[in-house]
Amino acid sequence: MRRALWKWFINYEKEERWLNEMSARGFALTDFFFCRYTFEDSLPGEYTYRIELLEHIPSHPESQRYINFLEENSAEHIASWHRWVYFRRKSEDGPFYIYSDIDSRIAHYKRVGTLYLCVGIAEICVGAGQLGIIHSNIKYGYPFTWFSMNLFILALLWSLGAVLLLMWNRLRKRNKVLKQEKNVWE
Repeated sequence: MRRALWKWFINYEKEERWLNEMSARGFALTDFFFCRYTFEDSLPGEYTYRIELLEHIPSHPESQRYINFLEENSAEHIASWHRWVYFRRKSEDGPFYIYSDIDSRIAHYKRVGTLYLCVGIAEICVGAGQLGIIHSNIKYGYPFTWFSMNLFILALLWSLGAVLLLMWNRLRKRNKVLKQEKNVWE
């Protein structure tokens, strides 16, 4: 039986944990498109899921080579959304890790962190533009509903921007620890 669930994640690691929890409950992800997850019944724990942010869009030749490489190693490409890709592998095939070394983990955290930083700054800048709209609402005596709606949008944009910047900072710190760990092993 197929079912669709709508859920929104900012943190891809939490999303990945949730997908693996769903798999443990007998729901296999079959498709994804912006907050919409399609599942079908499966054996509990049949699949292990991984999510990755590619350097290029999935149709790029370099991304295609990478996806094909993972598929040759028993991973299945489930879905793509922009540069995010969703993979699964049968749990009976053993642990499923995308990153085999510290350098690849550092590179992935850097890609995700850069995305969070850029979108976070954009949210804050767009929110700052709302200040001009709010000022116009007050100056020209627009109804209170316009003022309150624009104030709500401002708060929403700045909140999302702050969350993304906090996540960027967390990934930046994690990369710093990984780089120190790498230096110890070299």
